[in-house]
Amino acid sequence: MNLLRTASLIVVLTLAGRLLGFFRNIYLSNLYGLSRETDLFTIASNIPMTLFLVVPGAINAVLIPTLRGILEQNNRQRANELYQKVLFIVLAGFAVLAVLGVLFSRQTALLLGVRGEDAIQMTAELLQWMWPSAIFIGLVGLWSSVCNAHQHFFTPTVGTVANGAVVIVFMYLLVPHMGVNGLALATSLGYLSACLTMLPTMRSFGYRHRFRLGWKEDEAMRSMGERVIPIFIGAVIANVTTFLERGLANSLGEGRPSALMLANTINQLPQAVFVGAFTLPLFPLLASYVERGEMNEMKQVLQKGLAYLLILLIPITVGLIMYGEALIELIYERGSFTHSATQMTDFALTFYSLGLYALGARDLLTRAFYALKNTRTPVIIGFIGILAYLATAWISMPWLSHGGLALSASVSAICQSVLLFALLWRKIGRPVRANFLLTAGKVLIASLVMGAAISLWEPVLAMLPLVVHLVLGIGAGAVVYGVVLFLTREPLVSELAGKVWKRRSRSVQ
Repeated sequence: MNLLRTASLIVVLTLAGRLLGFFRNIYLSNLYGLSRETDLFTIASNIPMTLFLVVPGAINAVLIPTLRGILEQNNRQRANELYQKVLFIVLAGFAVLAVLGVLFSRQTALLLGVRGEDAIQMTAELLQWMWPSAIFIGLVGLWSSVCNAHQHFFTPTVGTVANGAVVIVFMYLLVPHMGVNGLALATSLGYLSACLTMLPTMRSFGYRHRFRLGWKEDEAMRSMGERVIPIFIGAVIANVTTFLERGLANSLGEGRPSALMLANTINQLPQAVFVGAFTLPLFPLLASYVERGEMNEMKQVLQKGLAYLLILLIPITVGLIMYGEALIELIYERGSFTHSATQMTDFALTFYSLGLYALGARDLLTRAFYALKNTRTPVIIGFIGILAYLATAWISMPWLSHGGLALSASVSAICQSVLLFALLWRKIGRPVRANFLLTAGKVLIASLVMGAAISLWEPVLAMLPLVVHLVLGIGAGAVVYGVVLFLTREPLVSELAGKVWKRRSRSVQ
């Protein structure tokens, strides 16, 4: 399966899963608006959300290069032995974490910055319902990594769709009886469904779900153990800003944590859809090229990934800035979610969107370091990112309130991506060729033309019903952007159009 076909499949499935996830936020905002209940659920849900961002990526980074090497030797018995050893560690480790999380949920609520007895008690109950999801997230990380090592990306991505669908079903069943705790339980059941979805595929690959010890004597396990610790640390550091943000937002008043969460959910949609679509299939390729010493091929793959993300994410950034308020109004503005809440959320979204491409580039460059089996550099850069976040927040919060926190996240991502690129250049030579700069220039020109065109037709489209306004405005903007890139003869756009045309011709025949 080629890169574009794999990426297209992941885009469609991830988009479906994320859209289902939006229904949870719509339901929550409709019931509670930007209230204390929404704020506390947002704070508590950071635990499983952060685990889901950290754990699969960390397991993916250490297991895929090792397992790919074993599979390329066609040693399925050794692959099964390695899987069984990792399975024991994952289940045991995350079961202990889940039990400790339930027992110390009140203390965790205090660490998350929750104050007031009622608020602490509510947050502790939410955490107790959500901590079991740690076990399911650990299994998702392991099983999705095994699938990806086999160049299979369909089932793990289907898991995100199953997750969203199960959360919606149980949300409507449980919330009327359990209140916001029902949403917490539905969250755990969603993660359970995501890992159960992969069981048939694991069976088809021939893996047997048994525990195997003796990992201390296993050279591959020792090697992965040495790499996984800094990777976990780096992944945690990369998400520390999420917890800093919630704590700092609490000091700004009620509704700010929820506004940031809802804005970031919209901002993460293109991040999850497009960045995930390219980093998932690219990482095994990067690892394989590095393993074989084919560094020129590794750089070509990295450049293509960075270029595709540039073409996709820069115009989305412009679109979020210009259509953010209308989009938020369409999605959330009903029930207890007022127009002032829409404006508060849009204010954060504008600043979040500025770092959209930097986040994608950071994740892809981090995978390049992992493919090189360099786990130390991303940790150091992540720590620098935290310092950049805190410095920007300290400067901007008095002027921009919660918008300053969103700006801080973008500045941190930009700093990290620039430093990672510079250090990768120092390690392997120039990561991209000169034609990457040509692509960047064309993308910027096309995005500026698109933004100017949107400004011209907005006064007219704004008089139409909101749905029509958004569909026509976003659609016309995308057409203008694509036409400009096509006229400037951007080769990646021509390549993509050619592949789509060939596929369409074959389907017609």
